[in-house]
Amino acid sequence: MNQFSILRRRLLTLASGAPLAALLPRGAAAQATGEPIRIGLSAAITGQFAQNGYYMRNGVTLGVNEVNAAGGVNGRPLKLYIEDDQGPNPTAAVNAMNKLVNQDEVIATIGPHNTPAVLPVLPMLAQYHVPALTGASGPVVTQQNNPWIFRIRLNDEIGAALLVDYMLDKLGCKKIGLAYVSTSFGQGGIKMVHDALVARGVQPALEQAHQISVKDFTANLMAFQQAQVDGVIVWSDDQPAGLFVKQAKTLGMTFKVAGSTGLSQPAFIALASDAAEGVMSVTDFAPDNPSPEAKSWIAKYTAAYKEPPELFASSYYDALYILVAAMRRASAMDGPAIREALTKTSGLVGVTNTYTWTATGDMVKQGFITRNVNGKPVIASVISR
Repeated sequence: MNQFSILRRRLLTLASGAPLAALLPRGAAAQATGEPIRIGLSAAITGQFAQNGYYMRNGVTLGVNEVNAAGGVNGRPLKLYIEDDQGPNPTAAVNAMNKLVNQDEVIATIGPHNTPAVLPVLPMLAQYHVPALTGASGPVVTQQNNPWIFRIRLNDEIGAALLVDYMLDKLGCKKIGLAYVSTSFGQGGIKMVHDALVARGVQPALEQAHQISVKDFTANLMAFQQAQVDGVIVWSDDQPAGLFVKQAKTLGMTFKVAGSTGLSQPAFIALASDAAEGVMSVTDFAPDNPSPEAKSWIAKYTAAYKEPPELFASSYYDALYILVAAMRRASAMDGPAIREALTKTSGLVGVTNTYTWTATGDMVKQGFITRNVNGKPVIASVISR
């Protein structure tokens, strides 16, 4: 059996449960009538991370259109309200959530995505009894013991440890430097990386923080070179990470680079150009995922938008269907009942993962390590814990 067949078998083993496609009725659908069900999407519509918001909106909108075309939820159509949180902007996130819950009167939200945007809205979710599904991977998101937040991606606490294992055991790195963005996302993720290294008996050779808006990494890169690292783990967003590896290549640096999900995103690959080649990333989505759900999704999205999907479109398409499944189980169409129904999510097979609620609010325990090859992330390893 070849490696691809083994990978496919492992993925299908992980993905035991009801597929999201089963949520759509077969045959002719009844017309959705009655009062629309109001749901919100908080995403980066403008600003530095607008491309991520563009993909989020595409994935959720495609799902909403499918559900409504198939008769809605219990015969009622979904109505999507979209607000701009500008990505990792806490003030914009609070303003967006305030509008969604108080003006648009949504009963559930998808997003915000970025960890720095999620944290300030957590008290609002509890105050207004609004459940939210997020892809924010920072460990701190589900460490707040807030029962209204549901994470639909791999927690960085898991991903960081598995990436460390990969760099040490598969790539043979012995002297590792750490670079991270100085936000709650970067600080939380790099702490997990640091702790995982120490647990393996390895002290980081050098740790360096950078601002999310940084444009020049020369000083950081020279410091890593002086420390004689053979690998650097970068926990940052796609754009600063892209500049980091591009400038590393320009300066002739030869250390291996691996890091957080941003290092497999289209914005990173476009910015880094040929410097992205060989860079590793821990992520939840890969274009070469052989599962039938992923293949069907990629074809569907590409037909709708004339371009392939990536992590944000895929994860938040899944989020929409996780929410719809909970709505169909809920005892009432309100926030508390939907929140309770979300806690019953178990073995739900999506296009990126299989979702089962746990007491922390985390729904995912598996993902991928990818390597960028010819401008695309390719699965190097299936990871789970």
